[in-house]
Amino acid sequence: MRTLMSLLLSLTLLAARPSQPGVVNLGSGHRGLVFVKVNPLDQRERNRTVLIACNLHPGYTFTGYSDQDPDTKVILKETLTPEYEKTIPSRYWSGWLALRLYSFDANTAFDESSLYRIENGHLRIYPYAAQREARKRYQLNEGTIFLGAFEGRIFYWIKDHPQEVYFRSADRTYRLKLPKRITEPLGMAKGDPKGDLALWAVMMPARRFSISPRTLDWALLNIADAELIDSGP
Repeated sequence: MRTLMSLLLSLTLLAARPSQPGVVNLGSGHRGLVFVKVNPLDQRERNRTVLIACNLHPGYTFTGYSDQDPDTKVILKETLTPEYEKTIPSRYWSGWLALRLYSFDANTAFDESSLYRIENGHLRIYPYAAQREARKRYQLNEGTIFLGAFEGRIFYWIKDHPQEVYFRSADRTYRLKLPKRITEPLGMAKGDPKGDLALWAVMMPARRFSISPRTLDWALLNIADAELIDSGP
């Protein structure tokens, strides 16, 4: 009896444990994906270290990186050679040290402007190329803004229509209506645990009185709410 009770307790604890993520790469759609420009401890060190990591905690909402966080998985960390760094415009290195990334394909992610690709085991940065490459890769029209691609779906929105997001899956096209607060969609990711999808977007504040006229936040969406608008040939 004691052995049976121990077995039942073990099964209960296993069932209560959060499900572990599957494959984690640049194309897996996790919303904890981030690119980090690592500040050297020795300021005399000129070689720049960069990394791509992913926080796997369900519902992760922040943009940042901590090597002390047990939910953080480092996908690639690399010290760039001086020769390679010279190929990147100096203005690219200004601004935030941590950038939120969205999935492009299995080996590529992007922020709102630049591409980050793993090529032959090395991280390669393509400043200001994200939308141009997305139009080429996914055959998107001018005026269409790419939001991400994962799990067989390609997400985008159409300029001047920020309250609708589209996605293609196989030969079908779907539309998702967005909350009226959203003024600019920025990137799509998985929505677990409370939705199928999570859209990072510029929004009007939820409260009537706010310090800023716009804020950044996640909007949770569900595939079941999508409207089929083109079933293909």
